[in-house]
Amino acid sequence: MSGDPVVREAPAGADVVRVADAAALPGAGWADLAGPEDFFQTPRWLAVQERNSGTTMDFLVRRREGRPVAALVTAWADDSVPWLLARPDAMLTRALEDETPEAEARLADVAQGDPASLLPSLVCGGRHLGRTRPLAAPDARPGDVEALVAEAERLAAGRGAASVCFPHVDTRDADLVELLRGRGYRSHLSAHYAWLPIPPGGWDQFLAEMSKHRRRRVRLERRALTEAKVDVRIEPLTQDLVPRLGELDCNLLRKYGNPASPEHSAGLLSWIAEVMGDDVMVSVARKDGSVIGFGMVLRSRARGREEWFGHRAGFDYDAQGKLPLYYDVLYYRVLEAAAEQGVSVLHAGIGSVEAKLARGCLASEEHSFLLRLPGAPTERERTTR
Repeated sequence: MSGDPVVREAPAGADVVRVADAAALPGAGWADLAGPEDFFQTPRWLAVQERNSGTTMDFLVRRREGRPVAALVTAWADDSVPWLLARPDAMLTRALEDETPEAEARLADVAQGDPASLLPSLVCGGRHLGRTRPLAAPDARPGDVEALVAEAERLAAGRGAASVCFPHVDTRDADLVELLRGRGYRSHLSAHYAWLPIPPGGWDQFLAEMSKHRRRRVRLERRALTEAKVDVRIEPLTQDLVPRLGELDCNLLRKYGNPASPEHSAGLLSWIAEVMGDDVMVSVARKDGSVIGFGMVLRSRARGREEWFGHRAGFDYDAQGKLPLYYDVLYYRVLEAAAEQGVSVLHAGIGSVEAKLARGCLASEEHSFLLRLPGAPTERERTTR
């Protein structure tokens, strides 16, 4: 397939093109638009998502004076896609269960009484868990990003979507928040995103800056693993590891109600290893030679900075028992290795925000921004068809 972008008819005064697929993104200048925190929108990772998404993905690029200045990835979401943490109906349902203040209002004014009425939806800015947004060059203008959002809305309407959703818009992206509100989007809290600036003194400084109580607890946790003869180390993601890690990945997904199979998880991990090369690592816990837990770490190297992202994980819950594996595998060992390699930031992602704050992370709110499209059927219209 040719690497040339496939051009769509664009609105007057705008130059928006659609790129054929993830393989064509490097030739369209996409990679130059991604900053250090946009790892999950790099061409290589989007190639992983394209294969794993189970749906249609579109890649929109805004050009000005013949060069790319902004970009937006979209994914079609209906009730068949399994990625519930970025699906608007599932996020609103979860917000209602958690009694998030804005959720009842969104149920009334956007979902019209039923979260399922938000589907099908065009999910914009990436379906990853944190900072879903358009990409933009340093000299991008507000109109460049708005042209992409407008094109996504046209695309969604043309396909018969009920809504458009930006699932995890960070409050730090103030210009995007203002733009979406101005276009009629309404929002509810969807997550808290956590990250840890790596202290220059590495693990010793990290431990010293904890409270006395927390420092003692961490030492006890690590002692318990040592006494249980659990070995945790960072290593490459190899094909030999893939089958076992697929089993553990499936365990975690099923624990939290997501559809999963060991075969599918293993296939995805194998593809990640193939595509990402030495930019994917795993923190692996072994007991008596058997792998009982892992966490995946992805390396971002953009604009002169290296940052690491925690991504997937899995555990053998029977073998783990009451051993404090989680934070040693996903956090402490990764932090030690990151400090040794001069990494500036470890991205801890969403979930368990209180525990992450207690361990030195910073965090920001993220909101799901929703736009109900004109002509989308109401709950009554859907149920009477």
